[in-house]
Amino acid sequence: MKHMVFAVLGLGLFMSISSAQYEKEDTASSDIKIRKIEATLTTAPRYSLQGALPAADPSRKWLVVEADLLVAPEWADEVTLKFFVAAFYGSNAKSASEDGYDVLATSVTVVHVQRNVASARRALVPVFLDPNSVKKYEPSGIDKFIQDVVVQAYYKGVLQDTKWMKNPDNGRFWEKKQPRLGILLDLQQSPWFPAYVDHYEQMKPALTSPGL
Repeated sequence: MKHMVFAVLGLGLFMSISSAQYEKEDTASSDIKIRKIEATLTTAPRYSLQGALPAADPSRKWLVVEADLLVAPEWADEVTLKFFVAAFYGSNAKSASEDGYDVLATSVTVVHVQRNVASARRALVPVFLDPNSVKKYEPSGIDKFIQDVVVQAYYKGVLQDTKWMKNPDNGRFWEKKQPRLGILLDLQQSPWFPAYVDHYEQMKPALTSPGL
């Protein structure tokens, strides 16, 4: 059996876009704010193996969406982020979807997030879209492919912040169309796991015993 050595060989970034400082509502008193959203098309990290390494395919681009949190409490025990990605079909819009886009949605809960107000430390939470799904939409240009991304942050069951990556004038598009679930992946479902566990905030473990 071959043993994997978790040494990342490279990413090869393709192109990215990130949010300006748009705020939909006043969040001055919020415990959790979303400082920035960034979307990147990139190849998956590669790992050193004891044995032959499969050839990389540079055409297989993953979409990586990262939310950067600003955390006021000394420790935030649980923060839940809801991601909504408006993915446009590009030149295939009319044949693929009557209105030309899908809303991809998922939620991720992270635990024990440390305060980083007045600190350079980033608190990053990612989601991913696999290369085949990227090709289904518009892989030639991320600005065409991603119409917008919205992330909502919840703490202690209360909505803390809603952030648009591009522009809040795009509206609440996730409420106008039924979101598609089970397509966006979390860190543990992606090739970035486990090598990047120290780069991102810790996901809440799934319960393994019923009733606990």
